Amino acid sequence: MSKINALINMIISYIIYPFKKSEFKNRNIWLIGGHAGDIYDDNSKFLYEYILRNHKDVEIYWVINKDSKVKDKIPGKTLIKGSLKNYLYYYNAKVIVFSHAPSADIAPYNFAVPVLNKFHKRVFKVFLNHGAISFKKRKPMNAKLKKMIDNLMKSYNMTTAISKFERDIMVNEWKMRDDAVCIVGSARQDNLPLDTKPEGKNILYMPTWRDWIKFGDTEFTQTEYFKNIMDFLNDKRLNDVLEKNDVNIKFYMHHLMHEFIDDIKSNITGKKIIFLDKDVTVADEITSSIANITDYSGVAIDFLYMNRPILFYQFDKEKYKDEVDSYIDLDKEMFGYVAYNKDEAVNELVKLIECEFKVKQNQEDARNKFFRYNDNNNCERIYNTILEKLNNI
Repeated sequence: MSKINALINMIISYIIYPFKKSEFKNRNIWLIGGHAGDIYDDNSKFLYEYILRNHKDVEIYWVINKDSKVKDKIPGKTLIKGSLKNYLYYYNAKVIVFSHAPSADIAPYNFAVPVLNKFHKRVFKVFLNHGAISFKKRKPMNAKLKKMIDNLMKSYNMTTAISKFERDIMVNEWKMRDDAVCIVGSARQDNLPLDTKPEGKNILYMPTWRDWIKFGDTEFTQTEYFKNIMDFLNDKRLNDVLEKNDVNIKFYMHHLMHEFIDDIKSNITGKKIIFLDKDVTVADEITSSIANITDYSGVAIDFLYMNRPILFYQFDKEKYKDEVDSYIDLDKEMFGYVAYNKDEAVNELVKLIECEFKVKQNQEDARNKFFRYNDNNNCERIYNTILEKLNNI
């Protein structure tokens, strides 16, 4: 939906709002969404489905884009983001829950519009975050934008964290309200099996994206990113070991880099390399994979939660530290299997396969740092904490 249409609907909803108040009286309306209304996944999805199953007294709606491919696959009730009905329900909601930001996920532009932003101030706002705070720092912003973002994040009534490590970053570096950040766990991790191995031997390879590649001038096939991934996946020794042990590497290109997937796919020779579609349910791929290969993706934290082995292939560590940087010290605090070039990556992955996917002790130790809870009860804790905070307003 265009910005103009959304703003028109926002204003019309505001005009008719007083005449519709009786329709919404005593209704316990919650709106939830994520990833700017494009996909149905991640923390918001799992909390939404938990509430649908367990709390029938909550009238909950998922907010989705009109042109989303998954619009018709979502259970329960939906609202089209930016529609007149979306804004009207937002004005009458008790709680909104989001993974990125209220404007991106729930009610476009409302936070920034004078007078109408009183609804943003009034509704109870729950920020679930869309990934663990780990290998990617928040980028510096210009002073004006930083002030706006800081004020937005300070307006949240509740933010979920998975550990003291994560909470300290939110409060001390992101300057979020101390009373709002709650260590309750990550909703999506309720879907993750604990200390079990899946059927089959599929390794999920999920490198994260690089903005200097996506928005840069260098042709993708000439980048170090492309060359290092290709050299690794096409290594003869690696492919022989994959075939001998009947192991698949399932490659998922970050959705912000998916435009380049054909360049990689067309140059792969190995029979045990499988490419995943952009619209695949990543949560299902995570739970069905016996191990993870990544560079700096927060997906590693999910494998840490499941106690399944991780190989970090960080062929551009110094460049990444300069461009992005990491809350986890990439020189001193890494865990699992770690490699910095193709040969090391092949050696470490072969070692991992031949030891039957054994988790390293340093990875076992890291679980205590990154998770306060490891029990699949995160959604229940999040919901109960929302109610507790609502009752104290």
